Amino acid sequence: MPFTTIGSVLAANLETNPDREALVYGDARLTYRQLGKHVDRLAEALTNLGIRKGDKIALDLPNWLEFVFAYFAILRLGAVIVLVNPRYREIELAHILRDSDAVAILLPTHFDDFDYLPMIQRLRPGLPELRHVIAVGEQKDIPTDAICFADLIASASGKPQREANIDPAQDLAFLMYTSGTTGKPKGAMITHANFVSTTLIAYEPFQVSRDDVFLVLVPVTHIIGLFCMNSAFFNHAKVILVDLFKAEPVLQIIEREKVTAQYAVPTVFALELANADKYDISSLRTGLIAGATVPAELLHRLIALNIQVHPQYGMTETSGGLTTTRVEDGLFERTQTVGRAMSGVQIKLVDDERRVVAEGQVGEIAVKSYGLMKGYYKQPEATAAAFDAEGWFYTGDLGCRDERGVIRIVGRKKDMIIRGGYNIYPREIEDLLFTCPGVLEAAIVGVPDSVLGEKTCACIRAQPDAHIGAAEIQDFCRGKLADYKVPDCVQFFDAFPQTPTGKIYKARLREAVAKTLAPN
Repeated sequence: MPFTTIGSVLAANLETNPDREALVYGDARLTYRQLGKHVDRLAEALTNLGIRKGDKIALDLPNWLEFVFAYFAILRLGAVIVLVNPRYREIELAHILRDSDAVAILLPTHFDDFDYLPMIQRLRPGLPELRHVIAVGEQKDIPTDAICFADLIASASGKPQREANIDPAQDLAFLMYTSGTTGKPKGAMITHANFVSTTLIAYEPFQVSRDDVFLVLVPVTHIIGLFCMNSAFFNHAKVILVDLFKAEPVLQIIEREKVTAQYAVPTVFALELANADKYDISSLRTGLIAGATVPAELLHRLIALNIQVHPQYGMTETSGGLTTTRVEDGLFERTQTVGRAMSGVQIKLVDDERRVVAEGQVGEIAVKSYGLMKGYYKQPEATAAAFDAEGWFYTGDLGCRDERGVIRIVGRKKDMIIRGGYNIYPREIEDLLFTCPGVLEAAIVGVPDSVLGEKTCACIRAQPDAHIGAAEIQDFCRGKLADYKVPDCVQFFDAFPQTPTGKIYKARLREAVAKTLAPN
């Protein structure tokens, strides 16, 4: 693999197609040359602030132009980007800034009805390493102890800054914090080579080129959004940034900009399809669908519209992609599995003693890949627990693999339910419930039981105007699953608790169910 820096991708675009359109956000449109000039000025301004190679800089920005400017400028200096989801609030932000030793943060003054500067001002006394707060917004909204982003760029002469002396295989590009559903988020140490290599491998199934138009609507602080943006830049293509997802405005963008590629979570595709008949989205031809359970029915609908989306499996700690489906795969592989290992990825499935399981048996997925992180930042014990002496990383995900190497994910190891001695994998039941009439979303959790050890509870979000009850849910499962897998109880929810990255927070869902089932 070409072990190069992430910054070299922008340099290649400036050399080969500087006047091609690179970025669109709202009414703003920038060529690669214009993007390069903004990056030059910001890199110079950050240098003048004292930012040096190895410094940690937190990027707490939505999908805005300023994120892209800062992204390339910080990496050019050899500094490390600490990606912060803009949905994080005081507890999460304080932990990440303190744990990462961040010396600066870039954040909005306001975004999505939230004021960020009062939050960072409250936290700042407890963050002695944090020297600079750089705010994107109107100068009048920025206090004197913070720096206005626009003024910072304006202060620079525009003199190009040389890229720092970076070893792509060793020097960090990112600290990417896990979502922390089982504890405080941990910072995965991702090198330049990790991310460049995985991006180049993972976008191959989409058959994209410089003529594609990429819609980036998953937050670029998340691995999927970041992968989408970089796939475009690596291909000298165009990026359309969207900071807040609303189905109809996004469909208007797809129609107007002739978007061809979209990487998103299943919910985004489902909401778009619900309104798609009002718009011309015939330009949309490919994309990634990942980050949550992908209902087979949704994939069938997308394929019927000739939108060749591909499920992939990956995680933050591996810089994204590990397995993928491909164009030549049949409907079963594309709708029921996550495909085969990507180039350079090794996978084995193991039992609780980390012994390889037989073909077709469920086991924990262990991997080696070009994208595999160096470890968790300042957490040697957590790193040691996740890796073995031979360098295998244990994902905590459960899957099975057939004789062709095709992998099906059955759930998280910690989510597995043991009911009366039988192992139950929630993903299998959830996939079935997605096909039940009236069900919008489903999650299976285990609850304590004095006789069986655990029982299963189906947590259901019903579709609007649907009239379904617990009996209908259980009857739907009978005859389609083994009797011990039919949910013991059913509870209905208006909304599920979510992590800041949009995943169902099963630990909290389990707690909510347990409280309602507890004896008075």
